Amino acid sequence: MIGAVTVCSSSKFYDVAQRAEKALRATGLTVHTPRFDYNEEQRVVGESDKIRLTHDFLAKVERSDAIYVIASNGYAGVSVCIEVGYAHGLGKVVIFSEEPTEFALRALVDAVVPVEQIDEKLRRFGKAPGDRTAP
Repeated sequence: MIGAVTVCSSSKFYDVAQRAEKALRATGLTVHTPRFDYNEEQRVVGESDKIRLTHDFLAKVERSDAIYVIASNGYAGVSVCIEVGYAHGLGKVVIFSEEPTEFALRALVDAVVPVEQIDEKLRRFGKAPGDRTAP
């Protein structure tokens, strides 16, 4: 059962990520998000910032039961691919908003749930220890 989720998204899709955050919170979940104030579409993010943000974000993934990946038109981005691999390695549930175009990512997806279809049923996803598929 999911109690906490981290939203993973390229900064290109922060508007969609914020809609997902709102929908996920409405289901009663604890939601961790990227630092929306570090939108690389609007702000230059230096190497030291990116390193710190990456470590901080991976800690959010560790505190979550699942990640919800914004994949507009199937795109995830390099940082999001790292987050997906990390979450999968920790045994977290991996949910995408759309089917990823990258075949390697498809192998790690437990479910595809569009932002518009987020509801309380999402909380029922879960994994048994060592299981790599959600029910």
